[in-house]
Amino acid sequence: MLKVAVLGLGSRGRNYGSHLAKTDGVKIVSVCDKYQAKIDNVKAKWGVPENACFTDEKDFFAQGKVADVMVIATQDRDHYGHAMKALDLGYNLLLEKPVSPDIAECLAIEKKAREKGLKVLVCHVLRYSNYYKRIHDILASGVLGDIMLIKHDEHIAYWHFAHSYVRGNWRREEETSPMLLAKCCHDLDLLYWFTGSKCKNVSCLGGLYHFKKENAPEGSADTCFDCKYNKTCIYDCLYQYVGRNKGPAIGRHKFKWGTYAFCTTGKKKDIIEALKNDPRGKLWSRCVYKCDNNVADMQTLQMEMENGTQIVMTVNAFNENDHRHTEIRGTKGELYADDLGSVIKLRLFDKRTKKIVVNIIPVIRGHYGGDEGIIKATVGLLKGLDETKQQYTRIKDTVESHRVVTAAELSRKQGGRRVDMSEIPDIEE
Repeated sequence: MLKVAVLGLGSRGRNYGSHLAKTDGVKIVSVCDKYQAKIDNVKAKWGVPENACFTDEKDFFAQGKVADVMVIATQDRDHYGHAMKALDLGYNLLLEKPVSPDIAECLAIEKKAREKGLKVLVCHVLRYSNYYKRIHDILASGVLGDIMLIKHDEHIAYWHFAHSYVRGNWRREEETSPMLLAKCCHDLDLLYWFTGSKCKNVSCLGGLYHFKKENAPEGSADTCFDCKYNKTCIYDCLYQYVGRNKGPAIGRHKFKWGTYAFCTTGKKKDIIEALKNDPRGKLWSRCVYKCDNNVADMQTLQMEMENGTQIVMTVNAFNENDHRHTEIRGTKGELYADDLGSVIKLRLFDKRTKKIVVNIIPVIRGHYGGDEGIIKATVGLLKGLDETKQQYTRIKDTVESHRVVTAAELSRKQGGRRVDMSEIPDIEE
């Protein structure tokens, strides 16, 4: 029986825990979250004893090692402290991304795990989806020849960006992470995986362009409930989380599942009550143009890989839907992929285009199957299954995506200077 402890019961921790609780041969033996309501929401479902549920992390760690693996799904800047404590106790880790906005902390976790002979898998879940595995396998087959250019776009839906990066937990870089790290370390990990090459140099332009006070509508209020535009604004909190059935802009909610951040029940009356009166919920009823956010809402990167592949990557907050669009050009053909429909178009030069439909699992159902995939892989690895049959997202590989973000942010803050990756600390073998 593989025993698991879960630290952090937000969206990601609850997601991983739910998959683990349904996996044969796995038992969740302890959980910790600072909010008792989140513990109450899962302890019976997962079969966790009352005396193994904690709201204080000091008490949680004071148990000592009670499981084989710890899931760490806390806030970005808490990962380092939690991971180091867990490694000192002898835990293997399933660690939510990003590992840390401080590259030195990423390297310290990797070093300690290596020295102790412990496994640390990072939740770059897209590698475990059938869709992205298919793209990787096409490239690895060599059918496109040498990969010359990749154009990759991370399109964040306007409602998702407003929830997470304007009003929500990832709105301030110094409190969590730069947006590029929080949202796009997935993408940079994919590009590293696709090319099989580390980055040689990178330049980056971008910043916060739209979600700031000077773009607020004239006469708008500080909160949605007090605002004269709340029947028409696309960012109105009630429209976002419960939908609108009156006024000129009627529509379904845009981001119902986002209410996990401030309401445990998901009931309409409780969501509205939290948005109006709960200190936590009030964050999400603020005008998006009058928040205290400071992370970028648009960035462009140019990367040169050590193997010669050129990459142009963009991320922006101005889209109807969340999706990633990828174009890959090789010496023998080209590939177009957009995960909104899980479709890949492969065209070898002088041949007809081949359309490949991988699956129809939408992103909202676990990153195209990647969430479930990483749980299966983690359980298999810790139970001693053949490691050659799976591409694991180990901490030593994850470091590269975090190094690229460190270089890109350095470039952005220095006016787009091309940063050589030799300037960024790397793993010492």
